Amino acid sequence: MVSDLLSVSIHQFKADCLQLCEQHYPTVHNRGMRGNHLGKTLCRRIMSTLSKADIPAELHQCHQDDALEQPIFRIETADFNLWIIAHRLVSANLARREALVQSVNTACQQIDENKQHHLLIVSDHWFDRSKASKEIPAWWLGQLPVNVNDYLADGIRLQECANTLPHCLQHQYLLSGGRHQIHHPLKRNGSDKTVHRYLLLTAYYQLQ
Repeated sequence: MVSDLLSVSIHQFKADCLQLCEQHYPTVHNRGMRGNHLGKTLCRRIMSTLSKADIPAELHQCHQDDALEQPIFRIETADFNLWIIAHRLVSANLARREALVQSVNTACQQIDENKQHHLLIVSDHWFDRSKASKEIPAWWLGQLPVNVNDYLADGIRLQECANTLPHCLQHQYLLSGGRHQIHHPLKRNGSDKTVHRYLLLTAYYQLQ
């Protein structure tokens, strides 16, 4: 049930991302969204979805500092807690990737055995010319996406990645069975052509 509710929320969230990018052009195009913009917008969508499903919920932000690079939110219902980690991949370097992996520890340390706990990680990234940037899809998914030729048509030659995010989450937190997805919510002006240079990344896990 939680997975289905999140699928609806993420679908609607993609439209929010398109609107946000248009309103804040060129800032978002140059540097990606701030973690708080990303996280709060997604949380609002999830809260709306829960409300429409007649599921009362409360939203909490674990840290109130707007400058926090990995904002962590908790949506609490009577039956489950949903942790949302919003991580800015302004840079694709290894330090930024490791920071994301470490932020998952906050959720894993606060699991209450009387409730189900779910984890949703959201990030975004604009490709640059670096090899690390071109590794992001494979790092996020655990393998290269099947539509590598679509990226190539936009001048992006994706790279394999040895140490992937699913592997790191499995190794450090024993998380498995996650659903990692890449979305491309942006379209070229005046057309339905996908902008592959912008990545919206989501990963969902049931923690218990």
